[in-house]
Amino acid sequence: MALFQIVNQNRKCVKKTLVVLVVLSISIAGCTIDPEWERVGTDEFEDAINNNPTGFLLDVRTTSEWNSDGYIEGATLIPHDSLEDRSDELPEDMDDLILLYCRSGNRSQKAAQTLMDMGYTNLIELDVGINGWKSDGKSVVYP
Repeated sequence: MALFQIVNQNRKCVKKTLVVLVVLSISIAGCTIDPEWERVGTDEFEDAINNNPTGFLLDVRTTSEWNSDGYIEGATLIPHDSLEDRSDELPEDMDDLILLYCRSGNRSQKAAQTLMDMGYTNLIELDVGINGWKSDGKSVVYP
């Protein structure tokens, strides 16, 4: 009988240990996964534009934001929620560089994930959006 109690207690201990390990593994994995694209500040983004003249500069804001807040010269406007519907306007080659931005850096993250899900592999995202771009004294053009 004593042997049965010892085995039963060990079984409970092993189960608890496994549960703790699984929870820790999930927590750690959730904290350490980085996006599969590069998020950069304004200077790095400007350098990427200047050093990659064939890169596709993508503005994922709305048309009204484009009109009222201006845009980075050379950009193409495709709102983030229209990327899949307007995929024919994106580069054909999934490895071509796409440089993307939005207003503050939130929608461009969603857009970058959508582009990755569509198969694009070479993305650079402006982490502060056009608001940060303008705050840093970078130029924009108006329609």
